[in-house]
Amino acid sequence: MIGRCELKRSFRACGVPGMAVCQYCGRSYCASHGERLADGQEICQRPTCQRKKADIERHFAYKDGVTQRNGGRLCGYEDCAEAPGLQCSKCKGLFCVRHLTEEAIEERRAEGVVRVRATLCRHCSKRRGLWSRV
Repeated sequence: MIGRCELKRSFRACGVPGMAVCQYCGRSYCASHGERLADGQEICQRPTCQRKKADIERHFAYKDGVTQRNGGRLCGYEDCAEAPGLQCSKCKGLFCVRHLTEEAIEERRAEGVVRVRATLCRHCSKRRGLWSRV
């Protein structure tokens, strides 16, 4: 629900009637504190939300590269000539054993947040820190 702009102006919230709700942090924001993109995305100006927007763009470019390498039956990791054998739990790309790690991660599910074991490529492992922030 769109309320008043919750982004800070100096030491307090802006308070101007909001125009949208940020898809990343869930805060209402006004036209001065965010943007509504042509494709329907609503993103406020908070630095974390702007970093998430940039990360998504990089992630799609990364996935395209992995898909191309996998199409040639190669590991998704750039410059690796090995055949893939395992899949990343997040990006679903195929990688050789050297370019995946098994990690304990938290996932939000219907029953709440649960810890699970996941196989991750380096790219997806690095992204986890940003996406754990609200």
